[in-house]
Amino acid sequence: MGNTTYRVGVDIGGTFTDAVVTTGIGEMYIFKSPSTPADSSIGLFDCLQKAAVQFDLTLGEFLSRVELLVHGTTVATNTMLQYSGAKTGLITTKGFRDALEMRRAHKENIWDLSLAPPPPIIPRYLRLAVPERINYAGEPIVPLDEEETRRVVNQLKGEGVQAIAVCTLFSFLNPVHERRIRDIVLEEFPGCFVSISSEILPQVREYERTSTTAVNAYVGPVLGRYLSNLQDKLSAAGLQRDVLITQSNGGVMSAGYALGHGAATLLSGPSAGAVGGMFFANQLGMPDLIVMDMGGTSYDVSLIKDGLYAMTTEGEIARYRVALPMIDIHTIGAGGGSIAYLDEGNMLKVGPQSAGADPGPACYGRGGTQPTTTDANVVLGFINPDFYLGGEFPIDPEAAAEAIRLEIAEPLGLDTVDASYGIFRLVNNNMADATRVVSVEKGHDPRDFALVAAGGAGAIHASKIAESVGIPKVVVPKTASVFCALGMLESDLKHDYVRTMWAPFDALDLDELNRVFDEMEGIARRTLDAEGIPPERVEVERGMDPRYLGQHHEVPVTVPDGPITQETLAEIGRRFHEAHERLYLYSEPESPLESINVRVTATGSIPKTPLASWPAGGADASHAIKGTRPVYFGAWLETPIYDGDRLLAGNRIEGPAIVEEVTTTIVVFPNDLAQVDRLGNVVIHVNAKGV
Repeated sequence: MGNTTYRVGVDIGGTFTDAVVTTGIGEMYIFKSPSTPADSSIGLFDCLQKAAVQFDLTLGEFLSRVELLVHGTTVATNTMLQYSGAKTGLITTKGFRDALEMRRAHKENIWDLSLAPPPPIIPRYLRLAVPERINYAGEPIVPLDEEETRRVVNQLKGEGVQAIAVCTLFSFLNPVHERRIRDIVLEEFPGCFVSISSEILPQVREYERTSTTAVNAYVGPVLGRYLSNLQDKLSAAGLQRDVLITQSNGGVMSAGYALGHGAATLLSGPSAGAVGGMFFANQLGMPDLIVMDMGGTSYDVSLIKDGLYAMTTEGEIARYRVALPMIDIHTIGAGGGSIAYLDEGNMLKVGPQSAGADPGPACYGRGGTQPTTTDANVVLGFINPDFYLGGEFPIDPEAAAEAIRLEIAEPLGLDTVDASYGIFRLVNNNMADATRVVSVEKGHDPRDFALVAAGGAGAIHASKIAESVGIPKVVVPKTASVFCALGMLESDLKHDYVRTMWAPFDALDLDELNRVFDEMEGIARRTLDAEGIPPERVEVERGMDPRYLGQHHEVPVTVPDGPITQETLAEIGRRFHEAHERLYLYSEPESPLESINVRVTATGSIPKTPLASWPAGGADASHAIKGTRPVYFGAWLETPIYDGDRLLAGNRIEGPAIVEEVTTTIVVFPNDLAQVDRLGNVVIHVNAKGV
């Protein structure tokens, strides 16, 4: 293909590794390979090798022409979920070594009195304290005991720790002691991974700051080894660029920056789906979308309102609070590999346990014996066993039926088909409940949104989820099965900065406030400059976290450009009251406000890949029918099967119907109507047949 250059997005999921490759002239190619949990880079290289073959190049030739490679990694996420991080120590202020375990007395289920705390990522014997104290005004009132600090560091070194988190009181106001502790750690223990809270999360709230810093230290060495090895392997294979890593905030960062900020990658893959949704909303002219991504192990759902995704600083991973800015994504264990089982009361359950990629669902023929969502979909006729991944991946329907018969059907006195349909309906209900969390529970009416069905399994279930929640329209992207990988190519470099400025609005020092904003913006611009972003491609957005005086929770709002004046504060207050009204259905404009934190988000834009128009045709889609087969929709119906690659823009399909594409299957239920739009997406109008 001449001297064509390529842009590559790679998302490593629980079952499949997805890659999207775009060319300099806007062509788009999709590649999938089974994920390889023992070494996730193997699945990544498998996709890259397939891409090289597609373009009739060697792997080295292909990589030498890659101008952008963005990678979503689950290394940090899996490290936390499996509690398999580095042996980590914590150094804190004397008298406060138990803040991490006390957790503000927070329990995920307040009704379960026997709920145990999560496994300690830093056990108590590795949480050590040193004499020092910064007061509430940021003034040192007890000097750091450097001799004791050296003793503590050597004690942790003797215990064999690989990482040390440092979190002292009020370091967000004055980091002098934390920085000195880090210096001492590196003097006494060269090569140790050190994470200090005044750099990871310099804001008020001791538990959140300690937890976030501890998580960063816990995952840092594991992620660092993975990224360093990956970059070395790719460079040796011919890549001439640095790999970019997706962040939880919807942006990307250089692999070098990620080495010290592992906690920022905890939603690395799912966040790209929300970014893809925002890009998709702009391309479709549909500003209000709910984006669902159903892959092999999880169901991730987020909301796009007025073309923008929602952010939160109240995320948790493996029951540990991570207070970094991240896209508001709700995740449950519901995917194609989710295991169906009977609980102690003989009730049917699906997930959150997953068969993963190895051994995978029973129908994969890799030794899996437990029934999964995918097995149920095979039994019901939704999935063509001869066309899974375009026929590249063989499916064993008899193994799927046998697993469901033995584990579910016979114990419940059902036949295999009824048991499979029960699995299908139950997982749909679970996903519908998750969809309500990001819509109804956040004050949004689902009837005002369209549901974007992403992920390899999403388009099988999307219509029933939409029907349950009340969403009238489902959009299945042409790139549904690799939506997160596509979103990575539409992401920008992005960094978030926060400082605590806790004061009533009428007592804020505006000179100091403007100085802090300017300082954070300067750091942000220098960071992006070091990552190769020219000044004209940098955008800076300012924010503030106000609340009513004495209130417990704050509500983030954007801050207008320009110097902060009394008039600016009045506008910030107006925005706060408006946001509070939307979230909680009331506001109190007469009540005084206080500032908690101020924020800066710096974005370095990366050129985007526009979606190409799809060839147009008339309403008649019969030319794309490649056969029929019986499919179970509560009863067996002989159902037309459409070749997705032969459909044209404007084609209409009445349910029941199945649209088969190489990497996904779209189910149009009996009462639905579907139409192909100008970008090749299949738009399903739920229960619109005969209306």
